[in-house]
Amino acid sequence: MSRSLRITAVLLFLLLVTGGAVCAGGRELLGTYRIEQISDLGGEVRVTMHIRLLNNSPQNLSITKIALRDTHQRRNPAGTSAWSRLEPREAATVDQEFVVSRAEYESWSKGARPMLQVAYQPAGGREVARTIVLEPSRARRAQ
Repeated sequence: MSRSLRITAVLLFLLLVTGGAVCAGGRELLGTYRIEQISDLGGEVRVTMHIRLLNNSPQNLSITKIALRDTHQRRNPAGTSAWSRLEPREAATVDQEFVVSRAEYESWSKGARPMLQVAYQPAGGREVARTIVLEPSRARRAQ
């Protein structure tokens, strides 16, 4: 094998090995949602969401907390704890109930996307907090 071919092979190998980490940069988690149930509470809405989180990184992630952000209110969102552990490229789902302002709920029907605050700990690392924008689920619920 010629020297230039070996260098090219090594560079391609390094690109493939590090590509997952570089691509994930800030997008270690991807999420989709589907609204399962809503309850009118006057100025607020209780929403049950089916959430699917995908570990888009090459390492194990332990999800420690999730909370739904309400962009129309300044209060800290209530969340859950000790949610799940995800292997690389693995997904997990949960049905979670949240209470959001009516304005927040209505903004979703106009194209805004729910934002989920997620705290997770990579294997052997420190806890990280990220806000991810949930995309609508393409899967239809069985009737």
